[in-house]
Order: sequence, then C-alpha cells, then structure tokens
Amino acid sequence: MAAVRIENRAQLIYLLTEAAELEHQVLCSYLLASFTLKDDANEGLSQEQLKAVRRWRSIIREITVQEMLHLASACNLLTAVGGAPHLRRPNLPNSPRAYPGAFQLRLMPFSLEAVEQFIFLERPESLDPVEDERTGYLSPQAPSLKLTDIFSSERHYDTLGELYRGIQDGLTYLSHKLGEKQLFIGPEDAQTDDSHFRLPGLIKVGNLTSAMAAVNIIIEQGEGATVDIEDSHYRKFLKIRDEHEALKAADPEFQPARPVLANPYAMLPTDLLDSSALALIDDPLSADVSNLFDGCYELMVQMLGRLFVHAEESEAELKTLADITIGLMIEVLDPLGRALTRLPAGPSHPGLSAGASFRLSRGASIPTQKDAAWFVFHERLTELFAYCRFVQLENGAPQALTRVRDSLSKFAGFFSMSRG
Repeated sequence: MAAVRIENRAQLIYLLTEAAELEHQVLCSYLLASFTLKDDANEGLSQEQLKAVRRWRSIIREITVQEMLHLASACNLLTAVGGAPHLRRPNLPNSPRAYPGAFQLRLMPFSLEAVEQFIFLERPESLDPVEDERTGYLSPQAPSLKLTDIFSSERHYDTLGELYRGIQDGLTYLSHKLGEKQLFIGPEDAQTDDSHFRLPGLIKVGNLTSAMAAVNIIIEQGEGATVDIEDSHYRKFLKIRDEHEALKAADPEFQPARPVLANPYAMLPTDLLDSSALALIDDPLSADVSNLFDGCYELMVQMLGRLFVHAEESEAELKTLADITIGLMIEVLDPLGRALTRLPAGPSHPGLSAGASFRLSRGASIPTQKDAAWFVFHERLTELFAYCRFVQLENGAPQALTRVRDSLSKFAGFFSMSRG
C-alpha cells in the first residue's frame, strides 16, 4: 500500500498544502546557504576555489528557481481541486511534529553538513534506506493502517518523491471516484503560468493529464525519477559535495562560506515551542538589517499570494505583481541576504556573522480585496523604504542598502501609479 493514502478531497488538499509548505521551507534553506558563500578572492580563496564557489552559488540559485516552480505548481494544483494557494509555513527550524521525521529543516550556512542535508532531502525514491549512514536518520515504523481517515491522511513518507507519488495516486483515484469534472472544479483562469513568471514548466491544471504533468515535472526536477537523471537536484548536490571534498582534501583550510549563525533571528518568532535551537542576533545594526530583510520577505510572500489568488486583477496588473515580486527577490532580498552574512552577529556570538531568518509573522496574510491589497502593498513598500533610510544612517551600514532603498521606492511608485 502507498505510504500516502488519499481517499477524499480534504485529504488531497491537506497533502498539497503540506507539499507547498515543504517546498517553501526547502527554498529558504537553499537561499540562506547561497547567501553565505564567499564572493571574491580577498576572502581567502584561490582562483580555483573561487571559480568552484561561484559555480556552486549559480547551481543553488538555479535549483532555488525550480523550487519556486514547484511551490507555484502546488498552488495551481490546490486551486484546481477547490483549495486555495498556500504560502504560509512554520518558521525554521520546524517542529519535529510539523512533518514526517525525515524533514527536520533548519537554516544553515553552506557547509558539507548543509549539502548532506540537501542531498538527503532530494534523494530519489529508489535510494530510500531505512537508515541513512551520513545523516543517521532512522525511518520510523509506520503504525497499522486504518480502514479510512476522514480527517487528514496517512503521512509516513520519507522522501518528497513518495509524497508526490501519493498525490498522483490520489489524483487518479479521485478522478475515477468523483469524475474529472467534479474533481477539477477550480477555474484555470484563476491559476498562474509562465506568462507571469519565467518558469518553464509552470502550467495551468484543468484535468488529470495536466495535473499529472505538473507533478511529474516536480518529481523529475527535484528528487529525480531515477538516479540516472543528470539534471535532478539530487545529482547536482552530489556533484557539489564531491567537488567540495576534493578541494578540502587539497587544502584542509578551505572555507567556501562565511561563518554564519545557524537559525539566526533578530526577533524570536512566536510559533516555535523551543527557542533553544535559535541564535539571537544582538548587534544593533545587524538586527536592524535582519528586520528589514524579514519585512521585505514577508511583503514579497503577501504579493506572491495575491498573484496566486488571481482574483480581480487584470492581466496587466498580474504582470505588474509578478514583476515586482521578482524584483523584490533579485534587487532587495538577494543583496540584503548577502550583506547580512558580512555583518557581525553580536557580542553573544564572537567571530560569527548574522544571516537571514526568513521570519513570517501572524500578519503575513493575503488581502482578499484588490483595491485594499494594492493600497496595503504601496503603504508597506513606503514604510520599508523609510526604514531602510534610517538604517543607512547607522555607522557601518552596508552599501547594498542604497540599491535596496532605490528599488523599494521604485516598486512603491508602481502601486502609486495604479491607484491614480
């Protein structure tokens, strides 16, 4: 019997929602690792080492873009079957009870340990050992299966591939049980495709064929249907690990990343039961830049959610939302995330740098009415612009804040013009 059972629409929506959360969590983990990689030779790298580190950053960024595709696809699938796009997630590190035991996700700087975690997350279903000898993860024994589960679903998967195969089984089963027209009740024009984002493979879902195609893209890009798929995330991380080990063997002092805190936060999130795994940034400037990053990240999530809701906006307005969302990622979050890894974490963490926490607050909701949404987005961008200007007045403020400030002002202007 499949590790994941889906017998009704509620179970399908539940597990697609969980898949969206996991894709979002993994995406954040990859981004932090990429932020921490060193940029130039004056950080103690030889030209050969620098070339490798830059290549690794490029590969991880490419993988991150594909994780964004997977998140968007999960949101389209949710819309198609009568659910809602889901961009909220628990703050990292996640609770041991949030997901099955294999998915104990946390924010770590790039390291061999981090790459091993990424390899474990992305491993193909054909490589599903009871115990992984590098991570020590022991696959739990699944309890006896019930006849049915009206509330949620069995969740005893050890890989993302198992989860998505279970979702495919559920889609097939429910298409026969309910009929395709009764299963795929969400309109296609309420979904997002590659006309909004440059994400090859992002398709709208309206029937079983398109739904299976969307899930297949996720499986083959991410976990890889087999170990032979060269372009899978699994194979790419294996190559990074092998190159890292070779460079470390040639030079034991090789350090490709800055010494960044694991699970760094300027403000403790309220949804974590155990804060002992977190590291509190206590350098004042670093804390301010961290809060600026989190504010911009949360707004980007809200705007992305509004794009996925796809409600009252015209096609031109949806394109504007998509462009600004991408702009926030490239022109704001990326320079802020990298700048944080060059700032001190504070007196409690001598020798260590700060980092991005990707903190989401209770306020990260999606405004449901278009005019209110666009008003709020303009207002928030203006507030973040003003906050960025204040942070720039502090001693040692990173030069990247100038670019960030200008981009925030530019994006606020788009919303101002749309409101007349």
